[in-house]
Amino acid sequence: MEPVEINAGRYYLRQLRSDDQLDDRPALTAAGVTAPSQYVARRAREWARDESYAWVIADPRTGAMLGEVVLGTDGTIEVWTSPDDEVAERDAVAAVARFAAGALGLAVRRP
Repeated sequence: MEPVEINAGRYYLRQLRSDDQLDDRPALTAAGVTAPSQYVARRAREWARDESYAWVIADPRTGAMLGEVVLGTDGTIEVWTSPDDEVAERDAVAAVARFAAGALGLAVRRP
């Protein structure tokens, strides 16, 4: 499946990026990812292979990465925000759950 962008109200969910327009690698490094370039590439491969679907939780004005939400093909949703932001987490999970149910027929669950 091609990556799908989602409007999550106060937040915008988009694919991880490392290009001349947006670079999520510094935010990934700050979140503890030790190989951010490989991480971005892996998430793109997972989308292409329908292994999992990952979105950046982004500020809609700047595109800055605030966290990530990942949907597994089994309906599992994992999310992190930096700093811990319950509103961003709640809104992102709700938006991905609607996408999972409507587009993929998946019932979501938190691990």
